[in-house]
Amino acid sequence: MHKARFILMIIALLAILGGMMSFKAGKRRQLSNLFYPTTGDFTQNGASRNLTYAYLAPYRTFRTDIYEFPINVTRPLYTGTTQSTTTVGGSFYFITVVTGPIWITLNGIYDDAGQ
Repeated sequence: MHKARFILMIIALLAILGGMMSFKAGKRRQLSNLFYPTTGDFTQNGASRNLTYAYLAPYRTFRTDIYEFPINVTRPLYTGTTQSTTTVGGSFYFITVVTGPIWITLNGIYDDAGQ
């Protein structure tokens, strides 16, 4: 019984370690969706303000098929977003904005193709 518990514990630890390492590898390889900055009018309490915010682009940084080729995109794309606050009409408003450096085309940009 003690031996079986020990073997089961080793299997569980290896599974946890494998999951952690695959998450780190995905993060290291920059597997993520891309965002682009866009502007829009936001209205709150009768006041309006034009703000620049992050919008999910129909592109990603990784391929999902071995036959998928990178595409050339003319607008700047970013991998990072963060929450920011601003005021519209005297009230706080939470907005998602792009952060970090621009993701360059040489790193590979792939079409999301509705996935």
